[in-house]
Amino acid sequence: MKELCSKYRLEIIAVTIMIVVGTCMHFVCDLVDNESAMKVLGIIFPVNETSWEHMKMIWYPFLGAGIILSVIKKNKGCFGGFVISGTAAMLIIIGLFAFYQSFTTTSVLALDIPLFIIVFILCSMLAFLLAKQEWCKKSMIVWVICAILITGLIIYLTYQPGPGYLFLDDTGLE
Repeated sequence: MKELCSKYRLEIIAVTIMIVVGTCMHFVCDLVDNESAMKVLGIIFPVNETSWEHMKMIWYPFLGAGIILSVIKKNKGCFGGFVISGTAAMLIIIGLFAFYQSFTTTSVLALDIPLFIIVFILCSMLAFLLAKQEWCKKSMIVWVICAILITGLIIYLTYQPGPGYLFLDDTGLE
């Protein structure tokens, strides 16, 4: 076990930091009581309890980890791996939440937190596997464009939310 931990030390630290940062992001806007500041913070931090807003807690830690790890490891594939995996994590979480909430008609914190952590860990593992792939290393411009488009979509839908499940506050599911 000690060998395994030392071999994957950076990866374990990165995933742990990503989970902590993603979780802490949930509470940033609760600390602010200024509507103007909330509009600016809403670019990165969740501003309400909709499923869509919670995608920020996944996307930005994956994006940040991809940038930082690609520099630390001198591996352009890290960026692509984390862009792909961050996107996958958002889609998986949306799917899992929609599935179980179709039965419960509300968010269940006892399910939300473990699902968040499990998906984070599994998709992070996927990111590290993808980072080793040659095609992922050679396609940096594609991943940068994807990251810009996804970030732009997140920001746009923060200020112009659409109709439907993704944009309903938890209280609206009942």
